[in-house]
Amino acid sequence: MENNYKRTVAGSVGAGMASVFNASGRQYYILEHKTESLYHHAGESQKIIVDQIEMGRDSACQVRFDESQETVSRRHAAIVKDGEGWKIIPLSTTNPTFVNGSPIQGETKLNSGDEIRLSSKGPLMGFIIPQGKQSMVSSIGMTERLNLFRQQALRPYKTALWIMAVVLVLAVGGLVAWNIIQSKKTEKILLEKQAQIESVKQDLNTSEQLILDLNQELIDSQEKSAAEQARVKAELNAARANQARLIEQAQQLNNDIQEALEKANDASNSAQNARENAQELQNQIDSYNKKAQEEKKSLFESKEQKSDGLFGKRK
Repeated sequence: MENNYKRTVAGSVGAGMASVFNASGRQYYILEHKTESLYHHAGESQKIIVDQIEMGRDSACQVRFDESQETVSRRHAAIVKDGEGWKIIPLSTTNPTFVNGSPIQGETKLNSGDEIRLSSKGPLMGFIIPQGKQSMVSSIGMTERLNLFRQQALRPYKTALWIMAVVLVLAVGGLVAWNIIQSKKTEKILLEKQAQIESVKQDLNTSEQLILDLNQELIDSQEKSAAEQARVKAELNAARANQARLIEQAQQLNNDIQEALEKANDASNSAQNARENAQELQNQIDSYNKKAQEEKKSLFESKEQKSDGLFGKRK
């Protein structure tokens, strides 16, 4: 079974952003869970606001099932926006996907009221499109939309988006630090570390895609020799170890920049203290000048009084 399906950032993150900030005209659908499982109770209604979701036991799936669901594949099936409607795409080569009790062999259009089952004895779900204004994403409150965005748009890309968030925080920190840093050495360190962070981010994106590809290859290799499966597993373990190393490297770079920012802040505080000391000294000088002027005036008035006493009051 072959298909042209591919997980995309636009289908999850892009569609999720549109649902949060530009919900007008966007529709959503509901997956009604009809069987009990560890992650989903029977009767639970799951609103889907993105254009692309995956169902399975993999932690990156937006509709996830636990390991006790042995007949559910890691990435079992996907539901994708198709024009004004939706379609379901089977992803597993070993466990079938059923719509209304019949196994599907390829992309299949979904209609409101259809039943989806992952494998013959797997979890059963109803596919429901709300009617009227209630079918629009804009009918969902902003707080709930943000929660759904986190659960559905970010889940498949949690590693890549984590490092992007680190870069964003560092970039903001760099802009703040730029205004307070006086030392050229500290400026240079920040620029070098930010460039290294950008490089690690790109490597992580590549690593994430490699792991996705190897996961799919591992699923496909189940029908091949044990040696081929062992090769794919070894490559997958190596890719995961490399990804862990990259995340650790990013965390260390983050710590380095935070240390540089703290030093810059200390330098700024020292400069502020110096400015305050200078201002205090200026205040003392002003106070001294004022006091000197008052004493000079008092002395002049005292001399005039003595002069008046000796020679009589001037006319």
